[in-house]
Amino acid sequence: MDAITITIERFDGAKRYRQEYKVDTNDIRNKTVLATLIHIKEKLDPTLNFTASCRSAICGACGVRVNGHAVLACDTKIEDLLAIYDADALLVSPLANYTVLSDLVVDWEPSIENLRVIHPELEAKSEFSREKGCTQSAAEYENIRLMWDCILCGCCASECNKFTANNKDYLEPFVFTHAWRAAADSRSRDPMTHGKPAADNGLWKCVHCQECANVCPKQIKSVDDIAGLRALTVKRGMNQGKGPKHARAFLADLQETGRLNEVKLALRTEGLSTFLRVGLACTLWKKGKMNPLEVLGDDPIQGHADLARMLDAAKAATQGKE
Repeated sequence: MDAITITIERFDGAKRYRQEYKVDTNDIRNKTVLATLIHIKEKLDPTLNFTASCRSAICGACGVRVNGHAVLACDTKIEDLLAIYDADALLVSPLANYTVLSDLVVDWEPSIENLRVIHPELEAKSEFSREKGCTQSAAEYENIRLMWDCILCGCCASECNKFTANNKDYLEPFVFTHAWRAAADSRSRDPMTHGKPAADNGLWKCVHCQECANVCPKQIKSVDDIAGLRALTVKRGMNQGKGPKHARAFLADLQETGRLNEVKLALRTEGLSTFLRVGLACTLWKKGKMNPLEVLGDDPIQGHADLARMLDAAKAATQGKE
């Protein structure tokens, strides 16, 4: 093909609209999405607005969506995307779940405020001194190395299903990553400085969709960091509420039979009064999610004894690290 069509979702401060640009394939051969946007701005439309800085996948400023999926523009080849979608046209739009300021430019101020909530700065242990610093082994550093690679590009927040549904009671995935990075650091004076505000701001509301892991350009798995924070806060006494109760109910089902019992899971999480008051039982029954007779119990799955031994071994290993 001689040319491809790049459609860009634009915003002029009052209305959103789409604008098409025909780009000669020779002009973007082996180029990235960012280089293509720069070509459009320099050669076709100087009014186009987007953000970028390092062009080396370090600063995180150039996060955008292409065909509805978040990417780092400077680290994503146009030709690769055309091959993935088997098309001669692409749609470039601003990151989702952010307020759009102009074209592909989004407002990052609320995210910075969310970062402040979990105190991303490290408060060192009392052993710290200006002469010797605060020592850390190679293994201890390895535990937090990947989290330090977060470049605040916002791709994870753009695709987070929980954040899409309601961003009022939930911090972005990368915010939880920075909370766990600070809390898990062996040099930290008090991990709960970061763990408690995370728990107070939606830590247990993650729906495990894994989109944060799917789109992160640095292969960071915020869903794993959220799991680490949950384990930390429960061990430190924050073990009440529906989140911790649901986790314990889930584990109890696996230990008892190896299969999830929807009735018992809801009862253990919500409690009998809430379970009946909100009509949850009827809703689950109508949707085919439960059979009331399941409250009497299930037969263990085949191989349940082996599963129970693995759960016991995992618990013992975890306690040995405390």
